[in-house]
Amino acid sequence: MDALNEALAGLKVLDFSQGIAGPHGACLLAEMGAEVVKIEPPGGDWLRGLGVKRNGSSVLFGTYNRGKKGLVLDLKQASARDAALRLIAQADVVIESNRPGVMARLGLDHATARAANPALVYASVTGFGQSGPYVDRPATDAVVQAYTGFSFGAGDMHEPIRVRISVVDVVTGVYTSQAILGALLQRGRTGQGRHLDISLMHCITAVQGYKYAEHEATGGALGKELFAGIGIYRTADGFVALSAMKEQQVVDLMRLIGQGVALEDARYATPAGRFENQDALRALIARGLAAEPSAHWLPRMRALDLICQPVLDYAAYRVDEQVLASQLFQSSDLGQAGILPTVRMPGLQAEEADPAAPPSVGEHSREVLARFGFDATVIDALCEAPR
Repeated sequence: MDALNEALAGLKVLDFSQGIAGPHGACLLAEMGAEVVKIEPPGGDWLRGLGVKRNGSSVLFGTYNRGKKGLVLDLKQASARDAALRLIAQADVVIESNRPGVMARLGLDHATARAANPALVYASVTGFGQSGPYVDRPATDAVVQAYTGFSFGAGDMHEPIRVRISVVDVVTGVYTSQAILGALLQRGRTGQGRHLDISLMHCITAVQGYKYAEHEATGGALGKELFAGIGIYRTADGFVALSAMKEQQVVDLMRLIGQGVALEDARYATPAGRFENQDALRALIARGLAAEPSAHWLPRMRALDLICQPVLDYAAYRVDEQVLASQLFQSSDLGQAGILPTVRMPGLQAEEADPAAPPSVGEHSREVLARFGFDATVIDALCEAPR
């Protein structure tokens, strides 16, 4: 059987993007075997300066730029722009994350690229898309979380919270790679590429699609969970997460924690009553679970076929028996940051997941330019230009 990490072998991807969203999309393509060239300005991707650093190198940058070749092009220079267009003429995919209009000013926008390469799939990853009143506004993960309602939906719908994981950027990367793969399949039938307009706004809105429908259906009354039996509850020594949704699960849970008599109360006797009075019901569940440690509750819950798991921190999760059996983590070379755990792409077998270290700024410039057919004189001029 062919390996999934070779599925995109021979595909040439030019990654002009910076930050997390675009680079993550390109990284996913690299994990499936695409030849991805990370094109950076002389100072490098701005993400190199952010986040936790080890040995002076950003772990965040390393995580989302594994498996790529590094090329420096100073696109302020005409010679570099000409070189970029030559690269584009031979590429299958371009990913860029500039504000709308920037690539046009550089002469590297989709219209120009398409004229040079009609089969090109060109993905533009922005905050708010290619049109509309906010087209020129900058955006970040945190700001888009708040703008799209995600900050309310992630909390109790009354007080917005910020999810500290870069969920908007990460899912945008996933949607970017998905759209690119679809466009490539379409190209296989038509011979034509296309422009993909992908925004942080659109991607996190898509993630929340059902919540907007529920919000409309309830007239905005989404402050409550569906069930009091869904949630994280404190035990005598930690926390458990549980989902008791079906009628029998609720009955079994309440009896298990010594609160079965509450189901005789009219407020809790029916699903509708439990929904309307779930704050009081949650207090009863919390009181019952707090009486014993997690190790007491979890096996008893499982014996009743209740859906439950312990609440783990990162350290405990990484050494959990199911995680180890599933081989989710791999020790990856993150360049100057050293060997650190990364997560293999879902769908890849453990033995298939071994992308190369992220590049240093311009690490493979000469190699890449030669690979794309530039002669030695041009390569020397591009690589020795003042930075």
